[in-house]
Amino acid sequence: MPDFTAGYYVHKPDLNFAIAYRSYGTATDTYGVLQQLKRRSILFEATKYLFDYHGFVPFIGPALSYENLAFEEKFEEEAPISRQDNLFGYGLTFGWDIRPNRIQNWLLRTNLRWYPDLNLSINADTYISFNNIEFNFIQLVIFPGRMFG
Repeated sequence: MPDFTAGYYVHKPDLNFAIAYRSYGTATDTYGVLQQLKRRSILFEATKYLFDYHGFVPFIGPALSYENLAFEEKFEEEAPISRQDNLFGYGLTFGWDIRPNRIQNWLLRTNLRWYPDLNLSINADTYISFNNIEFNFIQLVIFPGRMFG
């Protein structure tokens, strides 16, 4: 899933602060039942780099998000179910950078975000789970201040 992120890196404590936006959806159409899920999210995350092993640098930190979740289900002649809500979510961001040194003007990152408790309530005893692990395999991280500064 693509995401767009802007962040700020603090060199001395080796911390990264970021704001990200993601939007995705999925649909299934089986045996006359059409279900669609959509998610739009703005996320704030703070990550701490743990150590540097010859340029392999793992990180971990909390993530807080503002979510717009939507679910729709249509089945033949029955009235469709449609639910949308804005809510706050929480999760954990972790992954690793390939960073030959701390002054590069770009690096490669693998980023995972885990959301253990993200649900959209349909009625009193039914919900749709948006719990997931997002896996961004390879991201290009650019430091404009180092490139043009």
